[in-house]
Amino acid sequence: MNARALDDLKVVEYAEMVSGPFCGKMFADMGAEVIKLERPEGGDPARLLPPFPDDRPHPEKSGFFAYLNTSKKSLTLDPSRPRGNELFRQLITNVDLLIENHRPGFIAGLGLGYEALRALNPRLIVVSISPFGQAGPYRDWNGSDLIEWAMSLTGYNTPTLVDDEERENPLRAPGHAAETMGGANAAAAAMMALFHRDLTGEGQWIDAPCWQATVNTAKIEMAVWSYVGMPYSRLRKNVSVGLEPLPCRDGYVYVLWAADTHWKALQQILGNPEILANELFDTLAGRHQNDDVLRSLIRAELAKFDMEYLVNEGQKLGLTIGPVYTVAQAANHPHLAAREAFVEIDHPMAGRLRLPHHLVSMTGTPPRPRRPPLLGEHNNEILARLGVSNAERSQLRAAGVI
Repeated sequence: MNARALDDLKVVEYAEMVSGPFCGKMFADMGAEVIKLERPEGGDPARLLPPFPDDRPHPEKSGFFAYLNTSKKSLTLDPSRPRGNELFRQLITNVDLLIENHRPGFIAGLGLGYEALRALNPRLIVVSISPFGQAGPYRDWNGSDLIEWAMSLTGYNTPTLVDDEERENPLRAPGHAAETMGGANAAAAAMMALFHRDLTGEGQWIDAPCWQATVNTAKIEMAVWSYVGMPYSRLRKNVSVGLEPLPCRDGYVYVLWAADTHWKALQQILGNPEILANELFDTLAGRHQNDDVLRSLIRAELAKFDMEYLVNEGQKLGLTIGPVYTVAQAANHPHLAAREAFVEIDHPMAGRLRLPHHLVSMTGTPPRPRRPPLLGEHNNEILARLGVSNAERSQLRAAGVI
């Protein structure tokens, strides 16, 4: 079996739910040994979140937890207890990365802040992921994916239908977009820090706020704001392009018709209807000035055709057009199947899991996700490395330390 890209990397993940575990997953699937610290009682709260096989809740069968924690090892440990704190410190002396996503100041309150850990391991890179960062006026604010998304501009600027004022509301992306962006951003920063350490021998502390990662996707909006004082996508009423999903016979499509070549291609896939053959629409300026009328005409014509036909024929002609897929359509799409975008993993309790694969393809060191760990599955292996005897393990387990 070929080596994976990060086979020599050792990581401790003291994190729960989405942002930290997603960051850790990116390292684990690429070969790093990621030791996930979980609460002795119940583990990561993500274990309690659906979906579950047959819709029967079970802490070892959560699809939510499974996706975020592939390829990791689980160690139950409570660093707030004196012996748990000692074991945490001992564990951290021999690893490259610590990933944590607790409230700012929490691990420092346990005596495990960056300076204390740096004294134990000068080469350690600490990755702290939080809603708003380790400094700033909102440092101590409670955050969540919904709040981080809402504050990031992306929710407000999500295009909505132009002919329904009630839809002129900020929208939210499904899933955990802000926390996933925060985790991915943190992983990228950690790799940069590893390169820096290879050159200098020095570790460092990475402050990775999810809000900032999401705001960073709004570059165009920020630029347009500086010019005209208005969010870019909220200008759609004055821009003759399809910035909202338009209904067709069996679904929705996004289609752009600002450029002359796009306009001609759109007319062609719609069968060159006479109603669109109007000199008022022949130029970009004309389409812009008559956008309200034109948009309603295009809607009426699109409704006569199936989504697949419109997209396939439009793409052949160079039209910028795409489908709005349901979950089922995306999950079973032949393009994603050809790219091995999903992976099937056998789990001893949940059965066979079908999960999204890694974010990228690599020819030399492809990611190979393994199943997520059972709660505390690797306690004996990891504690034995730290010199903890069987007898002490039993005592620690009885005391709730592990």
